Amino acid sequence: MMAENGVSKGSDAGSSVRPVLLVDRGVYDNYAAYLRRVLIGLVDVGDAAAVVCPGDIESPLLDCPMVEKIEYPALRLGIFSATNRRILLLRLQRFKPTVIHAFWPGQVELAAFLSEALDVPFILTFHARPKRSDRCRKAMYRAARLLAPSDVLLKHVTAALPGLEDRIQLAPIGCFVEDSCACFRQMDRPASLIAIHPLDEAPLFEPLLGAVRHLLLDGFDLMLVLMGSGRAEPAIRRQIRSLGLTPAVTIVPLMRPLRTVLAGADVFLHLKDRGLFNAQMLEAMGVGLAIAGAEDPTSGLLKDGQTAVLWDGKDEQSIYGCLKRMLSQRESTRQLALNAQAFLRQQCGVSNMVDCILDAYAAAKQTAGRRPPQAVG
Repeated sequence: MMAENGVSKGSDAGSSVRPVLLVDRGVYDNYAAYLRRVLIGLVDVGDAAAVVCPGDIESPLLDCPMVEKIEYPALRLGIFSATNRRILLLRLQRFKPTVIHAFWPGQVELAAFLSEALDVPFILTFHARPKRSDRCRKAMYRAARLLAPSDVLLKHVTAALPGLEDRIQLAPIGCFVEDSCACFRQMDRPASLIAIHPLDEAPLFEPLLGAVRHLLLDGFDLMLVLMGSGRAEPAIRRQIRSLGLTPAVTIVPLMRPLRTVLAGADVFLHLKDRGLFNAQMLEAMGVGLAIAGAEDPTSGLLKDGQTAVLWDGKDEQSIYGCLKRMLSQRESTRQLALNAQAFLRQQCGVSNMVDCILDAYAAAKQTAGRRPPQAVG
């Protein structure tokens, strides 16, 4: 079990666990902080772990005591795929894992292959909604345990993989909640807004930029940071210039450590639900930013008027009205951020996350060797 401050008091379930986490670029970019907390939680109960990840990932957040990093693929040309798997198997045979942990839609088939070759179970965490037509569906049916970080994703996994209900469990992503609240800590300073989103769809940003322009014309003193990259970045930069927003709106790539960046802002903007658990928004809530934006059916974190203020992302007037209220009523906006922090303390504790994962590892060991249900359809 874990103490309230996130330090483990020991866990019988995890005492003999040696997990291997399969991490690809997408998993690291979206969930680096989450992965680090999982690894630290394992180390805290005395378990060694290994992380299999590409060598070109700059992964300082995965550098933990008792954690072995294994580069995969060792040879980057596609013609060496079989050779790369043999090299990986040799490394893992020396490590002697007890469970393989993969993250959908990442290395699912690799996890199934390693599970069979090493005769150890594998578990699968879903940060996005699986489909019944997924090409990895047969491999998913071989998982000993399937984890989902929200009730919504839990339902999607259950619907996509009928017959595996007894293997599916909720494992919320844990987040440390700061004692202080970043939102409008200094009431008289200019408002700082931040949105973290791929810059792949220029039309997505048009209503937001139009709303910001009207707020500036109204006399509001604010700065908007768009954090991300993507194919539409040149078009979005042109939008910013054409609206005369260059002094107030800036685009930057994803920066780490993310919490340090977020701590300097007041409001986090959730532009669109991508069908992917929004870990960056979770971090923003933990730091104490007020949340405004589109509905959040995947993560299940946003409750209109309680933990966030929701708008119609396609309606410039809706965005404008929402932001105007938040910037005009700073005490109320700060209270939203405090409500969100209280919600996370109750629902998304790091200790609970680590305990859930350790329980899943233990359950996977108990089901090892049983023949799983076969994929239907």
